[in-house]
Amino acid sequence: MLRNFFIILLCMVAGCDKESHIDYSSFNIQPEIIPDQKQQGFIITNNCSPFKTPLDFKNLEQASKSLINSNWLSNPYYLEEIHSLIYQFNQIHLKNADIFIQALHNSALIYKKNMVEVNIIKRKLQAETNKKIKYYQQKLSSIDTYLKITRTDEKQQLNEISNIKNKIKEKQKHYINIRRSLRNDLNAILLNNDLTFDLISDINFTYRIDKSLHCSKYLGVYQPITFTAPNACVYYNKEELIETIPQQFQPQVVTILNKYVPELWKTMVQLNGYFESNYNKQVFDSYLQKDLMIANNNLAIKRTMTVEHQSQYAINEHINKYNKLTMEMATSINKALLDEHNKVNVSSMAFYEYLSPLLLHDKIKDPIVNFSLLYNNKPLIKKLTQEYATKILNEYPKELTFNIANNDKFTLPKIRENNYKIVIDVKESYSVIYNGCNILTPPKDFHQNTPNTISMGYNLKQVISQKLFKQWYNS
Repeated sequence: MLRNFFIILLCMVAGCDKESHIDYSSFNIQPEIIPDQKQQGFIITNNCSPFKTPLDFKNLEQASKSLINSNWLSNPYYLEEIHSLIYQFNQIHLKNADIFIQALHNSALIYKKNMVEVNIIKRKLQAETNKKIKYYQQKLSSIDTYLKITRTDEKQQLNEISNIKNKIKEKQKHYINIRRSLRNDLNAILLNNDLTFDLISDINFTYRIDKSLHCSKYLGVYQPITFTAPNACVYYNKEELIETIPQQFQPQVVTILNKYVPELWKTMVQLNGYFESNYNKQVFDSYLQKDLMIANNNLAIKRTMTVEHQSQYAINEHINKYNKLTMEMATSINKALLDEHNKVNVSSMAFYEYLSPLLLHDKIKDPIVNFSLLYNNKPLIKKLTQEYATKILNEYPKELTFNIANNDKFTLPKIRENNYKIVIDVKESYSVIYNGCNILTPPKDFHQNTPNTISMGYNLKQVISQKLFKQWYNS
C-alpha cells in the first residue's frame, strides 16, 4: 500500500446543490501536487458503486478459468467456448484485451489442426480395431458353434428347426393379413383394385443408421415411418405412392399408409431382415430366415461329425482354445480406447495417452497453453484490471459525478438515497473522502478536522483495480 498517499472519505445521508469547498492543505496535499485540470468527484450509493465487480468481468474471468481447466480432447464444445470467450473479450473494448483475443484466435487454429490429426488417428485406430474384433469374433463364434452342436443332440436340433419354421409360417400369415387389411381399407375409399394392387406393390423402404435418433423429415423423396428402430431411421416412399392417387383421396390414403406401413416393415425384417444397398449388407444380425439357415447348417455339421470330433477331449481342447483366444483378444484390443459400441472414444484418457508421443514432438499441441500463460501473467493482468477500473469510472452515471473548480469549490447534486459517500480524486494516488453518516446536510467546508474523516493511500482507480485483480485470481 502507498502509505504516503491519502484518500479522504465523505459519507452522508442527503445531498444538496449548495456550493461546498475543500481544503486540500489540511490533508497535507501541497498545491503543486494538484494537477491543472479539474478534479472529479464521485457519489457512491448502496445501489450504485464502482466497487461492485461488474458481471461481465466475473463472467470473463470464470469463462477463462473454465476453458483453461477444460480438456480440449474430451470437451465437444471446446471450439465454441473459445469463440464465446473471444466475444466476451471483444465486448469489454479494452486495449489490453487484444493480446488475449489474439491468443484465443491462435488457440482456435491449433485446436482445428489438432482435430484433423486426431480424426486421422481415430480412423486408423478404428480400422485396426474393427479388423481385430472381426478376426476374434469369427474365431470365437466358430468355436461357440462347434460347442453348441456337440452339446445338442439331433432330436433337439430337429425340434429347433421345426419351431423356427412354425414361427416363419406365423409371421408370413401375419404379413399376408396386414396386406389384406391394407387392401381392404384402400378399397373402402373407392380406389379400384388395380390402383390398390400397384400402390401396395410399390411400397419401398430405405434405412439409415442414426445413433442420435433425430430422424430428418426427408431422406431424398422418402419420409420416415412412425416405427422407431434402435439407432436407425426407417423411411418409405410416401410421396411417390400418393402422387398416383386422385387428390381427393390422398389425405385418407396417407392415414391408411401410416397405420399399416410400420407393421409391414416390422414383420418383413423379422422374417427376412433387410438388405440396404447404401451399406451393401444386411443391416440386421438376426431374422427368422437366417435362424433357419443356421439351424439347418448346424444339423448338417452334426451329421458329419465323427465320434472323435464329439469326444470330451475334443470339447476340452476347443474350450481351452476359446479361453486362450478370449485372453488374447483382451490383450490385443485396448478396451479403454473404446466406447460401449466398440468405437474409438477420443474423449477417453487412453486416447489422450496414445497421443502423448505426438504432443512431445509438437505434432499435436495444447491449444490453450499460451492463453493460460497470459491468464497467469500478473503484470499483464494488473494492466488489464487498471484499464478496466478506468472504464468503470468513465462509464459511471453522470448524475453521480461532479467537478471541483480551480478554486477548490464544487456543487453536490441532490441524491435521493439514505446513505452515500463522496470521493474526490485528486491525483494518481490521492483522493479525498468525507464520512458524514446521519447528517442531513454536509458541512460547507471539508477539511481534515471534519468529524468522521478517514484517510487511505489509494485513489478510486487503484482500489477498484486491486479488487478486480483479486477477483481474477481468487474467485
